[in-house]
Amino acid sequence: MIEDSIDFQPISEENAENGKVRHLFRVSISLIDDVWVNFGGNEFLVTNLSQTGVAVIVSSCREFDSGRIIADARLRIGHVHITGLCAKAIHCSVHDSGSFQYGFQWVDMSTGNKKTLEQVLGQLKVKALKVKDLFEEHP
Repeated sequence: MIEDSIDFQPISEENAENGKVRHLFRVSISLIDDVWVNFGGNEFLVTNLSQTGVAVIVSSCREFDSGRIIADARLRIGHVHITGLCAKAIHCSVHDSGSFQYGFQWVDMSTGNKKTLEQVLGQLKVKALKVKDLFEEHP
């Protein structure tokens, strides 16, 4: 690594022109992160989140139609509320837990909401990457 950072850094020998390079990454969400999205008055548990979209736990893959646009969505991340979001239903898959997961892409997100989401994602990344020292003495 070139510098101490939780952000992904390029490998000096890697040539981005020869292959795809992912610039945005999803952050896996745990229950203790308390992240929910509200679509049409119904709250859904978020499993992962990124600047470009969100994945939520659903009871059935028939919960949403692929391509459906959901206006006036709200994202709750702990005490932070991001409102006035618009999301497009992209795909349904099976989550690691065995339940169904639906992926949504953010559509036409405002600059203010982008900035708030970027800040919260940074905090979630730091939290996700914290590792306790196994050799540290604990009281």
